[in-house]
Amino acid sequence: MSTRKPWALLAAIIIFFAPQYAAPQYAAAQQYKRMPWHLTDIWWDFGKPHAFESYSIDVTIDKDVPESVRLYIAPIGLAHLNKTPFYGGLQTQSDGYTKANKRLRGIGRGLLMSMWNERSPSAIRPADGGFWQSSGHEGDFVSIRRPFKWTKGTYTYRVVKMDRETVLREPRKDENAKDQPEGDKPAEVKECTWVGAFLYSHETDENIFIGALRFPEIDMKLSRNVANFVEVYGPKISVGQIPKITVTFSNPKINGKSVENVSASAIYPDGVPDFADAKGVDGAVIIKVGEEVKERKNRQQKLF
Repeated sequence: MSTRKPWALLAAIIIFFAPQYAAPQYAAAQQYKRMPWHLTDIWWDFGKPHAFESYSIDVTIDKDVPESVRLYIAPIGLAHLNKTPFYGGLQTQSDGYTKANKRLRGIGRGLLMSMWNERSPSAIRPADGGFWQSSGHEGDFVSIRRPFKWTKGTYTYRVVKMDRETVLREPRKDENAKDQPEGDKPAEVKECTWVGAFLYSHETDENIFIGALRFPEIDMKLSRNVANFVEVYGPKISVGQIPKITVTFSNPKINGKSVENVSASAIYPDGVPDFADAKGVDGAVIIKVGEEVKERKNRQQKLF
């Protein structure tokens, strides 16, 4: 992991731009940060990095959320495979484009996984009927997206090590240098690994393949700290439009096995409406969303 605080890294990586919103009905002349609003970030501590074959975590959503509310529930809010950061989850409104048509289009309710420090479409493997993105608006990243009409219920979000690929990368030329000799730098041979993302519905016994991304690693370790978050995003809204739901994250597994001596902490970012409250109950994190927490004193709280 970086020497920076993990929640500070999350805030630095996930950057969007939207109008600011003032909420005088809750606090006179109070100004909130620009959206998206991370209502809370949950950080799991697994004690040490682990050799990676798979990682999964369960998420339970107690009520249906209308698509008019732009809500992002991220079972993986931020994690690293070696030095490569990634995240993924469920959105009420997603977007993307296909290999045949690079015109960005809305796909409605959907699933996604994104990886930073990459822009090449060759590093993206969408599912059949799936979508993708390559962009620089959050820093260089590539992403897989798939429409899926998720509802209330329990799901397992899982990332899995898949096949390897040897990639031949030509060296970049310095456009400002003059009289560059040709052929003095050999192409770089890079061994990479495809990592697939899946969502399993406990109610319907359905396993959905979201797609896969090509990580520039082969011997990968999952970072010691892995985040979840609940976020509202998109155009400005009033705090009264934040949905009243309960989201539970539980049962994290590395390589199919539960991890001993796990701890978790909640971070409530500054400048964001205090409309989420997390509790640790029997190794699960239960987050009540949509009700104001007045006069919050601690913005960092250990849950267990």
